[in-house]
Amino acid sequence: MKRPTLNLLALGAALLTASFALGQSQPAGPAPAAPAAKPQKLVRIATLNSVKDVQEFQNNVHFLQAQHQTAVDLGAKMEKEKDAKKKQEMKTQLDALMVKLNENNAAMNKAYGFSLTRNYTMEIERANIYMLVSEEEAAKLEQAQKAEPAAKAKK
Repeated sequence: MKRPTLNLLALGAALLTASFALGQSQPAGPAPAAPAAKPQKLVRIATLNSVKDVQEFQNNVHFLQAQHQTAVDLGAKMEKEKDAKKKQEMKTQLDALMVKLNENNAAMNKAYGFSLTRNYTMEIERANIYMLVSEEEAAKLEQAQKAEPAAKAKK
C-alpha cells in the first residue's frame, strides 16, 4: 500500500516567480548546460508526534510562506514606484520585513530543520480516525476491538 505524501513547496519556485515579479528577465540565448544532477535521497529532519504538532507546523509554514509572498509583493511594488520618498519608505518596510522573515525562518530551522530555501516532502505514516459516539457506543466499540485480536489468534 502506498503511503500518502504531502509536498511542501518552498522558496525555489517562489524565487523564480519573485525574480520575474521584480522585473528581472531570463538571460538571452541558450541557458548554460547544467551539471549532471547528483542522485538525491530523502532524509528525515523532524517527527511530529501529535495532531497539535502537525497543525502548529503547518500553520508556521503557511505563515512563513505568506510573509515571504508579502516581501515579494512589496519588492515588486517598490520597483514600480516612481516617487523617491515613497520608494524609500517601502525599502524601509521591506528591510524590516526581511529581518523578521529571516528570524522566523531561523526559528523554523531550529525547531523543525525547515527552511524556505529547501523543498520538502511530508510523509504521512500513521493517521488516527475518530468519531463522536455516545458512552454506550464507545463501550461496545472498545469491547469489539478487544475481542478482535483474540478472534484473530484463534484462526
